[in-house]
Amino acid sequence: MVTTDVLVDPAPPAGGTNLLSAGPDGLFVECADVRQCFTAGDGAAYDQATGEISARVSADAGNTTTIGADGGLYTPAAATALEEADTPTVDVTVTGSGAAGDPYQVAAAVILDATPPGGGSNLLQEGPGGLFVECADVRQCFTAGDGAAYDPATGEFAARLSTDAGNTVAFGTDGGLYAAGGGGAPSVVTAGDTPTLNATVTGTGAAGDPYVVSGDVVVAPEPNGVEAAASGLLVAPSADAGNRLAFGGDGRLFVPPVPPPEVGCGLQGDGTAASPLAAFPIAGSQLWTDDWDCDPVANSTLKCDPSSGALWTPPEHTSAAATLQQNHPLGTPTIGVTGFILVDSTAWSEGTYTADSLSDCRGISFSTRFTGHVELTWPANAQFDLGYAVQINGGALAVRQTHSVLANGPARHERYSFGVSQAVVLPPHTGYAVRVYPAIRVIAGTVTINQWITDTDLLAMTR
Repeated sequence: MVTTDVLVDPAPPAGGTNLLSAGPDGLFVECADVRQCFTAGDGAAYDQATGEISARVSADAGNTTTIGADGGLYTPAAATALEEADTPTVDVTVTGSGAAGDPYQVAAAVILDATPPGGGSNLLQEGPGGLFVECADVRQCFTAGDGAAYDPATGEFAARLSTDAGNTVAFGTDGGLYAAGGGGAPSVVTAGDTPTLNATVTGTGAAGDPYVVSGDVVVAPEPNGVEAAASGLLVAPSADAGNRLAFGGDGRLFVPPVPPPEVGCGLQGDGTAASPLAAFPIAGSQLWTDDWDCDPVANSTLKCDPSSGALWTPPEHTSAAATLQQNHPLGTPTIGVTGFILVDSTAWSEGTYTADSLSDCRGISFSTRFTGHVELTWPANAQFDLGYAVQINGGALAVRQTHSVLANGPARHERYSFGVSQAVVLPPHTGYAVRVYPAIRVIAGTVTINQWITDTDLLAMTR
């Protein structure tokens, strides 16, 4: 036999009296129950038995206000000042001057609280015929929970049957809940243990001796931090000295972090078996004596980076030098040329440093010198200038004058040596190229260039 009852809360959350009642024939809310929700303030009378709200005339001596023949408030004309006095529940309005032709007219309107203290909607409303609270207004105060159904349109509460498969509860012919007794064999309940739970079943399953299923959690015998105490399972930190396991602020087990050890420059690891202290090299390891025969303490270039703590060794200094000779093919410059001309624009001497040739990370000091050896023949009173047209990194040519022969001289056949140089400091990963072209400027007479040889000296050194 299964029965259900709708629970009526005797102490609603707002602290008032529950208007919902349960009678022999079901749940109900009557007007008499709702009327007790209202009281009358100054200037108003309220009959909870009938729900009638009316104006209340003061019994103070001298009061001339009464209820008129038409049921309204009436004050005879008199030379008396009349003022309205509002209350929290009634808004009073006085019009007229009190004269015979302009009598006082006192009107009162009940004030409805738009935002009741409980936070809900005010069930009290005002219509053309006065204040009212209808059942439809009250019905919205209720909803149905598990096992109950509710129709706000009619205010009818009913039991709600589950649609789950196998449900035997239905409505009987008298409208009550009804569950037919099972006609099959009684159910058999047996205990099914698991590695963590020892189950026990007692009873026969009869009405007077129902099945009772209980269980005990299985705790492994070996030490595992879990024990069965009188009030349940228990996990507690050990009381052994030095144990850092404790309970955190959220009630869970907590191991405070171990502060990292102080590690000096050139070391890594935290000193544990998984991360032992060790040297922190940037490159591989090699015995000192493999390439050196000097004292390690006095001659080591090993350094420590203070920001990372890593050991490192700056790359070794490197230098390179070379001398190249170029014999330029020559022609004979024409007379009367103003400005320098290239002796041969297709033959040049060049000093070049290719990026990272000596070092991948050091800057480079690069210099080159071009020494010209020239054999010339010219007649008397010839005038000319010699030089090199210099081009840097493929840029524009710029002539550097190196030797001059002035006017009014005799005819001559001579050899000269002169030179130009170019030096620069380069950052890492930067190349540099200097190219020179033999150049001559004939101002007067003629000049025959018999030979022009350029020696190119190159010198590159890491910084």
